[in-house]
Amino acid sequence: MSVSSLALAQTLLNGALLGCLFGSIALGLSVKWGHLGVADFFHLSLTLLGAYVTYSLVSEQLWDPFLTLVVTVPVFFVIGVGVQWILLALQAEAFTSLLITFALFIVTESAVSMVWSPDLLNLRPMLADGFTTSLRLPEPLPQLAVQPVDLLALVCALVMVGVSAFALGRTRSGRAVQAMRQDGEIAQTLGVRVVPLTLAVSGLAASTAAVAGMVVALRMPLSPSLPLQWIGVVVVATMLGGLGRPVGALVAAIAVMMIQNAWSLWFPPQWSPAVAFGVLFLFLAGAPALRLARESTTARRLA
Repeated sequence: MSVSSLALAQTLLNGALLGCLFGSIALGLSVKWGHLGVADFFHLSLTLLGAYVTYSLVSEQLWDPFLTLVVTVPVFFVIGVGVQWILLALQAEAFTSLLITFALFIVTESAVSMVWSPDLLNLRPMLADGFTTSLRLPEPLPQLAVQPVDLLALVCALVMVGVSAFALGRTRSGRAVQAMRQDGEIAQTLGVRVVPLTLAVSGLAASTAAVAGMVVALRMPLSPSLPLQWIGVVVVATMLGGLGRPVGALVAAIAVMMIQNAWSLWFPPQWSPAVAFGVLFLFLAGAPALRLARESTTARRLA
């Protein structure tokens, strides 16, 4: 099947912008998995919960979508702190933490179905035209169009990932998190307050789910099973980008979604979700060869 260059360009653009949304979702998971050692699948459920709360506040209370963050961000911060406190109190190892967060993942899906509805809920018909009217790109790309919500996803991703990367790499607290990641006991001996810092990182990671959830509510119909559709791309982006690396997770999410969207132009769309895991498989298969090549190159330079 032949595909025009315009169709391919639009598909890749849509994939990149959707990847920004998945990068925002992957941000919290990457930070917690990389720096706290917690593969927190409950983070996906928090994103869904944030979307449903946004839907309720906008559709029933007529709130502005951005105003909902005044409620969801601090509430989700408290939830993130609470979940991490429970894990610390139980002295949960990595596998136990995985089981606990996955259990919360399943419970949240059922709770959302009972509190709201198992049917699709769509906020877009209630939004102002400024959220739903497509925008044409300026010259030299006037034939390409973007949705305002996708631009919002781009801005939110850049802000949250940029702030996270700066905080982890350039601030005193960020360096403490890095030290805690390498060896918590030594970091505590050197004066790092491990428990408060761990709780704060978990709370901030959960807060990013509130922002991502708002964008989800504005962009797509809501269903309790949405996290099951996200989990492949989010986990793959987290691992490809490097655990604990916000910029890497965002770049990986964009790349995966561009590849996945392009795949659907030539092959059956139902196979698109498998593309993410295919990319991960190729990366993991090629990683040892790349590592050996780097080591051999370094050895030759030193010789």
